[in-house]
Amino acid sequence: MKKYTTLLCLLLALVMVMACFTGCAKQPAQSDPADTTEPAQTTDTTPEDSTPAEPADTRETVNIRFAQFGNNLDDLDGYANDPIKAAIEQAVGVTLEYDTGTDGFDDRMQTELFTGSAPDLFPTWGESDKIASWVQDGLVTNLGEIVNADPDRYPTLYKMMNSEEWKAYNKLYTGDETASYAIYSVAAFADPSFGGVPVYNQAILDEVNEGKVPATVDEFLTYCEAAGSAGYVGWWPRNDKLTNWNEIDATLALPQGTSITVPRGAGTGTILSGEAGTDSEYWTVSAVSEQSKAVVKQLAELYKNGGLDANIGVKGDFDDAYADFGNGTLGAVNFGFGYPGQFRDFFKSAWLAVHPDASIDDLAVGQALTSNGSYGKTYSTGTWINSHYFIPTSCAYPDRVLDLVEFLASNAGQDLLHNCVNGEFNTSVGSDYWSAIDGAYGYGDGRCKYVWFSYMFSGVEYYCDFENQSWWDAVSHPVDFSNSWATEEDAALVSKAKDTISGFVNEVVQPLPAYYNMVALPAEATDIINQLTTITNEYLTQFIGGQLDIDASWGDYAAAYEAAGAAELETMINDAVATARTTYGG
Repeated sequence: MKKYTTLLCLLLALVMVMACFTGCAKQPAQSDPADTTEPAQTTDTTPEDSTPAEPADTRETVNIRFAQFGNNLDDLDGYANDPIKAAIEQAVGVTLEYDTGTDGFDDRMQTELFTGSAPDLFPTWGESDKIASWVQDGLVTNLGEIVNADPDRYPTLYKMMNSEEWKAYNKLYTGDETASYAIYSVAAFADPSFGGVPVYNQAILDEVNEGKVPATVDEFLTYCEAAGSAGYVGWWPRNDKLTNWNEIDATLALPQGTSITVPRGAGTGTILSGEAGTDSEYWTVSAVSEQSKAVVKQLAELYKNGGLDANIGVKGDFDDAYADFGNGTLGAVNFGFGYPGQFRDFFKSAWLAVHPDASIDDLAVGQALTSNGSYGKTYSTGTWINSHYFIPTSCAYPDRVLDLVEFLASNAGQDLLHNCVNGEFNTSVGSDYWSAIDGAYGYGDGRCKYVWFSYMFSGVEYYCDFENQSWWDAVSHPVDFSNSWATEEDAALVSKAKDTISGFVNEVVQPLPAYYNMVALPAEATDIINQLTTITNEYLTQFIGGQLDIDASWGDYAAAYEAAGAAELETMINDAVATARTTYGG
């Protein structure tokens, strides 16, 4: 398939895509802004040596209505003169109509589906119950039947829909691995996202720790105590007022082979024994273990000597803690810094905003800590389903809508959407070009990619190379070009974080097989988890704050866990994993 290389980028920030196009009519009415856009006038900034534009589709033109949550159409002139929209229309032989909104948008989409006036392409937020219901009621089209009947017409979609991972999702939603009723939008960050990585005020490190970044749990505890003794607060882990134990858990508990947080499933509040992906895998609830008791004692000691903020549980994360770090009274913080972009955002929000002349070296990106030479393990598939895109059975031309999807999935389409030439980011067009295009839809912050179809395949809006990779490899390892249009300062901050994190990320982040995305706990697990959440928050806050003696009351804590059904939850988790492995593990 030829590469279509008109430039573009998609801009939407973590907002969900809802897509809808009214039923595939022929040429749009004269009042449709799309009528004023002539393909021949499409803005072309493609370098002279790049692949020429794909020729126009010569079939009868049909109209496709696409809707996406969260945008607006206030700028009708910008909409009418959108060169990227015109380029897609020319390549696929359609006219595109955009529908968007915010309040009540989801309800409107479903109402239109029920009344036979649904968009030609629209998503849900991934709710499996909706998928099953709509399939059962005959409201959405089996896309796989159309694609599999004409693989030469839909080569990229054919490859995607016949992969084992895609068929596993088919089976999950409908029980039939050959029935594809949706295009699956999979979210996966280009870099792993995990906790347990502190960021330090380098001046405080210099004063109390000889400038050294702690590398082990013992070194970290020593640093925190030294900072407290010097009149600083040693550490603030993001905690949502002691209802979120994840950063504390990842920083101190996981390296010591345990987890103190609420067990919610495989890899969250549970410790793996055996090998993931095999019959030997087993997840153990560890919150009330002796190892966890030792970690809680460490936290209580930090709280007592100033190594842990005395107002933890009262102060807020993004106001109070940010302010304390910015004014130099707080030595170290945890805010999900295993993901490089978090350090960039924190530096600018908490530090640079207070110190306009700050240097990037004012802060140190920390290490994931070790204990007895071992890192704490973060288990994850690294992916989740973001949304599903449907073609309703009321659509008159589902095959033509799939032509559009096929083009967007091709490298030519991905190049067009993400401002690339043959998969390489095109730097010949600046952010002003993209701000002008995307600004017509309420977005114009300079991200050099197109606002339409932003979550169609990648739930985090990244480039996917479906032609050269399998569907699963492409969506689970997308390409993030954000540093290509970042400011020099932003790029330097991200690079600083990446340089440090790269030294341990592969030791910390442990991938789980894709079938873990299909693990489904029974309904009764929710009640147990809710009870354990209440128990965990009640006991840990009092243990750490000194209101309860840890040795004297730990038995009560363990008994409360047992009474709430912790052992039963452990069985449910492992049974659900075994079922997913057997059913979807291939």
